[in-house]
Amino acid sequence: MIDLRKHSSRHLETKLVLPIPETQRYERELHYYLFSPPQLYVNRSTYTEERILHKFQSHGRYSSPEITLEELLDEHNSLSPLTILRHYTADLEKDVTSVPERNVIHELQTIVNSIRHENKACLQDCKDMVKLGMGNDLGSTLEAWHLNMQELCRILRELLDVIRAKFSPDNRLMLAFLWADEAVSILCEKHAIDLYMTSSALQTQLPETLSGLLAFSREEMEYRSAQDYPSGSNNPETVQYRKAVLKKWTQSALYLVPEISRWPKRVSEILAGTAAGVAMAFATLTTIFAEATFIRNSLQWALIVIIGYVFKDRIKEWLRLFFNAVLPRMMADEISSFLSPKTNKKICSSRIKLKFEEPDDLPSPVKEIRKDKNNPFRDMLPKEDIIHYTRDLVMHPLTKHGLERDKFPRENNFTLVTRIRLDDFLKEMDDPNDVVFRMDPNADELDQLNSERVYHLHLVIREYAKKEDLDVYSHYTIVMNKSGIVRIEQMPLA
Repeated sequence: MIDLRKHSSRHLETKLVLPIPETQRYERELHYYLFSPPQLYVNRSTYTEERILHKFQSHGRYSSPEITLEELLDEHNSLSPLTILRHYTADLEKDVTSVPERNVIHELQTIVNSIRHENKACLQDCKDMVKLGMGNDLGSTLEAWHLNMQELCRILRELLDVIRAKFSPDNRLMLAFLWADEAVSILCEKHAIDLYMTSSALQTQLPETLSGLLAFSREEMEYRSAQDYPSGSNNPETVQYRKAVLKKWTQSALYLVPEISRWPKRVSEILAGTAAGVAMAFATLTTIFAEATFIRNSLQWALIVIIGYVFKDRIKEWLRLFFNAVLPRMMADEISSFLSPKTNKKICSSRIKLKFEEPDDLPSPVKEIRKDKNNPFRDMLPKEDIIHYTRDLVMHPLTKHGLERDKFPRENNFTLVTRIRLDDFLKEMDDPNDVVFRMDPNADELDQLNSERVYHLHLVIREYAKKEDLDVYSHYTIVMNKSGIVRIEQMPLA
């Protein structure tokens, strides 16, 4: 299922999580149909498809490892990044060159990512328990989280002391341990407060547990101040900036940089050259025919040559349209692959195509979803401008990476994030605020109302997989004004 949310006032963001297969590849088709009001003039006469394509920016990454705190702390769990880090630290204590720096940093980042993911899952569980009034289960969950995080912080800081004794303060490995320690401390402080606020409705049942969470949050804040970490500052701006830096650093271990193929450009150049060659051949043959049939520079000769050159340009355009219709996969606007940073093998292959669609050419299900049942005169109004963005995905199995089953990565899911910039839709919008007068219903005088001019963009998303019998649609209304996105409403499909 594709999730849609507002990323900023001018950006939509969709997120799709796909499992990485072990043995068999599988495919997905993603279709985005963006319906724009005609008065915004976002169409093929004002924008090229290439320019609109640049408004769809995507990046792929591994999903955060799903490791519970108990699994993380289990010394016998060979896949636990904390267990691996313990072994690395013991080796580094004996020989500072025994472990590649990048391996150690990767495990530190994975620990933080695992904690962040588990904290979110724990918070959601606690919210559900509060709704159901499960006070005893909630207390057990909070106490277990508190104890596990205290133990994890203790182990991580013991390892930090070992590294501090072996490396200089400006060493990259030393800095990585410090950054990971600071990031974990921030997560502890924030999550302890989140859990306290979520569980405050049952405070009378859990007074000591909730007091312990607040004390733990305060301890972590004071710890960072004592360690002179930037996030221990009293300046809110400094703290927020530091949090963002640490989050980007830890999540960089999950990012997959796409390898962009040059094939679409080469195919386009070949087909463009073919079309130009055919058109030029027609013009040349026309000229030869004129030379052989009519007197040179005569009126008939000139007409034939002119007609040949007129049709030459038309033939080029007709052939371009023909190639686009007949060879859609070869004519993809972008072909890319997301590679594993460990094996340099393909995790996911992707083909992207974008075009302006005519309303009559839309698939029947999309037409039915977009049909405005509240406006019987919609057929009398100017037609909407439609952008159709297609992405074909192929997920490649882990067995192709040459890894043994017990060495498969902990990151078993692939996350595709797509951001859609909507700034071009704002240019023709009227000012958002307006003043409207009406008669006051409760008095014999005029009443002044401040109204906001809004526009509706409709987004229909389709996720399709033929072999898996998957065909899922979703429909959203993006309410916008001159300042950007006001809100997103999910619409019923029926």
